[in-house]
Amino acid sequence: GAGLFGANLTGAGLFGANLTGAGLFGANLTGAGLFGANLTGAGLFGANLTGAHLFGANLTGAQGLTAEQVAAALGDARTRLPDDVARPASWPPYDPSARPPDLPAGAP
Repeated sequence: GAGLFGANLTGAGLFGANLTGAGLFGANLTGAGLFGANLTGAGLFGANLTGAHLFGANLTGAQGLTAEQVAAALGDARTRLPDDVARPASWPPYDPSARPPDLPAGAP
């Protein structure tokens, strides 16, 4: 995967991005739009996910992802988390058949 160590991706529109296995160690993803992004196996040690939009994102197998990082982000019923990371109580239960949210203008 891509090496994006410490990258400043604040507010980036990463809609549907394939970030499988990406090294996002210490990256700033504050407010990033990760709608439908594939983060399977990505390294998220120390990444800032505050306000990141993880609607429909797949984070299964993500490395270094903590419950605190996830709680600071926004997710929906289609957001997939690693088995060892607790789903925030403020998020709906996982339901892969849920209707995807309307994407913001400019999203593919």
